[in-house]
Amino acid sequence: MKKVANVKNVSALLIVAFLLLLAACGNEAAESGGDGEAQAGTETEAQVITVAHQQPDSHPVHISFTEKLKPMIEENSNGQLQVEIYGGGQLGGERDVMEQTQAGQIHITHLSPILGTIYEPVNLTDLPYLFRDFDHVDQVLDGELGQEILDGMAAETGLRGLAFIDNGFRQITNSSREINSLEDVKGLSLRVPEAPISIANLEALGANVTTIAYNELYSALQQGVVDGQENAYTTAASGKFYEVQDYVAETNHMYGQNIILANDKWFTDLSPELQEVVTEAVKETARYHNELHRGQEAENKQLLVDNGMILTTPDLTEFREASEVVYQSFYQENPDLEELVEEIRHLGE
Repeated sequence: MKKVANVKNVSALLIVAFLLLLAACGNEAAESGGDGEAQAGTETEAQVITVAHQQPDSHPVHISFTEKLKPMIEENSNGQLQVEIYGGGQLGGERDVMEQTQAGQIHITHLSPILGTIYEPVNLTDLPYLFRDFDHVDQVLDGELGQEILDGMAAETGLRGLAFIDNGFRQITNSSREINSLEDVKGLSLRVPEAPISIANLEALGANVTTIAYNELYSALQQGVVDGQENAYTTAASGKFYEVQDYVAETNHMYGQNIILANDKWFTDLSPELQEVVTEAVKETARYHNELHRGQEAENKQLLVDNGMILTTPDLTEFREASEVVYQSFYQENPDLEELVEEIRHLGE
């Protein structure tokens, strides 16, 4: 009988312990909102967005990304998205960044017409002397054609085109001689981006073309690897090319566009609300960037002169004539785009 009593006592103790455990679990569930749900108001960990670009801190790209893109995404996502910006080529040259964005290691970036190496439709915007001025640019790229180019990108490249931004009308700088005529371009060793039409443009003008990543360009000019390069006034000024170049010629040989884009899989995996947040932030960033870039053009042109560069303004008639060969080659490779390109040219007349 004593043994049975001991067993009953142990059983009673176990039942009491079990009831105490249930009570404790009930209190914990109540504190967390009940039924295992997270307590209301608990913050989830923010998703970190990696944004990369090639430009120095003084360039409109960096300014617009830090003053518009980052704060707008973070604020309008209510902290769900956190933006980390890596500028100045920290994550590699443009091709490196393009491939990292395709792989999803970078979420958002901007690319020059190097994009044309994997997505041909973007090349038509690089054709020489295609655009008359910025009004003409906006008429085309902010319209149906521009949106059509952006919309077709994801299926072919895994990159979602979000907005065009200015890289300005491009000028030629060098450390060898003044450029007063087409003859003066012939034989110059000039760096161009790894973009098909950029290469064709400068070859048509008679230059010896070399492709060098932008983050390596300053040192290449400094060391005399090439005589010069071609970029917009703003890029030449922010890159301090006046320290290693003596001459600048206002050739306006092509309008340079960049595209802000994102890894398409990352973008489509976002909720519709966050997709809208990113899209609207990019659009406002593009608008602000273009306002800055265009507003700085005259100032940066003067900055080059003030820092000792000799500015020339050659007659561009023979430059335009020499560039026609680029159109003929482009039409042979893209016969379906000839009518469209000619329509764009006529809009600028």
